[in-house]
Amino acid sequence: MTSSAPARMLFQQAAPPGFGDPQNSWAWAMLWWQDALYVGTHRAWYCAQRTAFTSAVPEFLKKTIGRYIIPPPDPAADCPDSVLDLPMQAEIWRWTPTDGWERVYQSPQDVPIPGHPGRFVAREVGYRYMTAFTESDGSEAMYVSGVNARYLYRDLPAPCLLRTVDGRHFEPIPHDRGTFLGDLDTYTFRSIFDYKGRLFVLTGHMHGSGVLLESANPAAGNNAFRQVSPPGMKIFEMVPFNGYLYLGVHAQDGYAIVRTDASGDPYTFVPVVTQGGYLPAKPSLRPISMHVFQGCLYAGMDRPQTEIIRIHPDDTWDLVIGMPRETPTGWKTPISGIDAGFNTWLNGHIWRMQEHEGRLYVGTMNMSVALRKSPRIHPTNFGFDLYETGDGWHFAPITANGFGNDLDYGVRSLASTPHGLFVGSANNWRAFHVWHGSPILGPAAALPAVNPDQPPTHQLAAFTAPPPERLALEQLDDRVLLSWDPSADGPGTRYHVWRALVRDERTFFQGRPWFRQATRILRVIRRLLPTLRRLRPLAREVYLPPLPEKVWMFQPYERVGVTTETTFLDAPGAEDRHVYYVQAESAEGAYSLASNVVAVPLLTPATTFESLLDWARRAEMPASTLTQLSTAEEQCRRADWLATLETLAALRQTDVDFSVPQYLLDWHVQLDQLSRRVQLCRHGLLSPNHLLSTG
Repeated sequence: MTSSAPARMLFQQAAPPGFGDPQNSWAWAMLWWQDALYVGTHRAWYCAQRTAFTSAVPEFLKKTIGRYIIPPPDPAADCPDSVLDLPMQAEIWRWTPTDGWERVYQSPQDVPIPGHPGRFVAREVGYRYMTAFTESDGSEAMYVSGVNARYLYRDLPAPCLLRTVDGRHFEPIPHDRGTFLGDLDTYTFRSIFDYKGRLFVLTGHMHGSGVLLESANPAAGNNAFRQVSPPGMKIFEMVPFNGYLYLGVHAQDGYAIVRTDASGDPYTFVPVVTQGGYLPAKPSLRPISMHVFQGCLYAGMDRPQTEIIRIHPDDTWDLVIGMPRETPTGWKTPISGIDAGFNTWLNGHIWRMQEHEGRLYVGTMNMSVALRKSPRIHPTNFGFDLYETGDGWHFAPITANGFGNDLDYGVRSLASTPHGLFVGSANNWRAFHVWHGSPILGPAAALPAVNPDQPPTHQLAAFTAPPPERLALEQLDDRVLLSWDPSADGPGTRYHVWRALVRDERTFFQGRPWFRQATRILRVIRRLLPTLRRLRPLAREVYLPPLPEKVWMFQPYERVGVTTETTFLDAPGAEDRHVYYVQAESAEGAYSLASNVVAVPLLTPATTFESLLDWARRAEMPASTLTQLSTAEEQCRRADWLATLETLAALRQTDVDFSVPQYLLDWHVQLDQLSRRVQLCRHGLLSPNHLLSTG
């Protein structure tokens, strides 16, 4: 069977919040390098952002449009009275299993503040990305992308790239004024990667996309860098994949993914996915995160349609989560059955992704905490979501409330280490958290006992039972049939079925006078900002994603049943959308994490013999495999269930040579889905007609 259940991994706090400093807002960068974990921080973000907008908006505008663009004071944040007193020195921390945490670098505060003699601001207010790079002499160094304070004070030096060879001594590479690097008119370096022996770096503005730089000798700095992306191309993210450098491009007609082999003059950029994945209405404009998993490239998007796609080595692509749509290559539905944002509009980014021990972890940016005063947003939505998958089809929630920290609104960094998975959060009001996930061995005893009356996604507890695998859903008129694989704990296991109502709140938001007025004024601001010199930098930062057609928001999960069977029939009603997961309880009283989630109404047709035969033909599988599938279909038509299951089991055991690991996973997932449906027919829970056509 395909293992799609959450790994038996529990998360515990790995460090004091903000490493003991409440002004450490984001754990912005993480890297396991030379037997240590490094974390780069971002400083005082809420206070700095509010100050930046306050100082940029002229006094005569503050009582009109200012109240719509300047974030209001928030008692949750402890901001100093003066911008000059903001504690902005970014930090780099190091962790080893033997020595724990230590600060190995802090940005100097040595940049004169224009117009304020004798006052200085930090050279870097954040460290955004880290990567290892093999130098031309074969030695290895770590490069760190720095962020300057230009969003506070316009006339500051260009941002820095730090370099270290030992993880303890960090120095900025040369960036003298009058050189290419020293004259960059940007705020930040973003993603950095080693590709073909050259260091590729994105640089741009604080929130926005940027341009692609390249250097074969990055330690030299200054004029050793050059821009290699064409004018007008705005790049948000990148990652090497399949021998190419893939770039996530910000485009007004919808996001694009392009690739280059970084050869020729100029470099050629080949489109792979364009026009926002061909979503016809209000697509996302930019990819936020990109990660390679099981031989495919996964790309996660920005709002308003926070979807995930995956790209194969031949540049064909699948929709993983998101709304169904017509594309030039045919109709695409999400293979996971999950809508954008993991079924909620409030997840505004797929912010970070990371593979760890054969599983993909996906963290979101959740907007609910910024809207927490709205009566329509239930507190169950507060905090980031973290999901995991072993096959790209089944996504299981690890937490849906930031591990119990409402103000931790985003997963800002993830790092795979030999000692477990580390998760760093973003928290604009108080300090971030760093979480450590490790297999359930000794550490589980340090966690509180499970509260059986609370959903597992909303508590941090000692979940020690193996979870149910491969939860699936059949929509039968006004009823829902759930089925899953039994827990590995065997006889005596009980299963708790949890269900959440997800409501469309678009009418509510559109109907609020404050929302309509703010939207109109922000549109005016977008047109006004570029015309005023003081406000021009903010024009790049103000982004107004439209509301999608459906503004889905979760209500609390409720337990709707407990059973010892591996099926459950529910009648949720026709209201909006419902999301389910199942939790196991062992005979000894131990509880599991949640299974993968499923939702109704269905967005994706269930697997049938016809759909699997079509997939096998497109995958160019052997004729003998197609014959066996056809045989299984005929056995199903005769209601010879045992023979059908034996044929499908034999197909699963057949040695198939796929060049990409994901293809074998896809084949096994669909065989398992079909076998499950045959079992449901065998037990009289499903009509065979559901298997014999795609209708």
